[in-house]
Amino acid sequence: MQDRSVRCVISFVLLALAVVVGCGLIQHKAPQSEPVASPGDLAAMVTNLTPRGWKIHDKVMWFTPENLYQHIDGRAEFYLAYDIIGMCFVSFEKSSDRGIFIDISIYDMGTPTNAFGVFSIERPQGSPQLKLGRDAYRSGTDYYIWKGRYYVQIIVANDSIGLQQIAMNMAKKLTASLHDSNEPVWGLTALPKANLVPQSVRYYLVDAMALDFMQNTYMARYHRGETEVTVFLSQRDSVESAQATVDRFIEHADLYGKEANLLTVNDIELVSCDMGEINDIVFQKGRLVAGVTEVEDQNVGLQAAIDLWRQLQPE
Repeated sequence: MQDRSVRCVISFVLLALAVVVGCGLIQHKAPQSEPVASPGDLAAMVTNLTPRGWKIHDKVMWFTPENLYQHIDGRAEFYLAYDIIGMCFVSFEKSSDRGIFIDISIYDMGTPTNAFGVFSIERPQGSPQLKLGRDAYRSGTDYYIWKGRYYVQIIVANDSIGLQQIAMNMAKKLTASLHDSNEPVWGLTALPKANLVPQSVRYYLVDAMALDFMQNTYMARYHRGETEVTVFLSQRDSVESAQATVDRFIEHADLYGKEANLLTVNDIELVSCDMGEINDIVFQKGRLVAGVTEVEDQNVGLQAAIDLWRQLQPE
């Protein structure tokens, strides 16, 4: 009888648990977030890159937003504007010649979008592209890589073939080790692809076009016949916020330009801001604020803005 009682109690408990789970009262563990390399992980990662016959000068260093200026004084503010998490730095030197070095900096920018931002701003137009990470290029003797939330700089002492080969091998090994969540960068998908000037897309977390009200903004250049135009695209939190941003454009034009005119072309509402010798054409589409900036010919700007409006999907 006792065993039957025990079995009955167990059955009751299991049934009760099943009911509770079915009602959603017992919560499953939330899925783990994407793995992020700690400062120690990055230090171990770069230490493993040490080529034979080389050594690490001093030690692997980790810089936070608070002390980043100690390493790149005068440039720290740029990375801080993109909400940098931290930076791992290591300098390798050839054991037989301290003048032969390879310096590696890994910037953890927190998100792929912010990492693309710093990568895009620092990339010179027409740089030779490399098949590393999501995007990479070479400038002079040095290598610059974007992968996921990381922006990597590899600075090489000279352009000798042997040293460049060592640096490239280190770049490949490091890039393979860095995790990428594959989280998309919205603007790279949202911007139209037709007639886009290669390597021209840039992302500004704040102060795009030197305007303090323009955050989360992509800029890119497009071919239009014999000329090029620069477009901008920003996604706001709400339709109301987008409208408020357009209003700020109007206020800016009234203060610092000649005038701002409201225009309707084929049922598309635009704002033409006459800034003197150049014009900005601005429009709102749902949560999007977009347009053309610094165009000399207003008619060219209007047509480019209308074409952009038609190609954008409202958010």
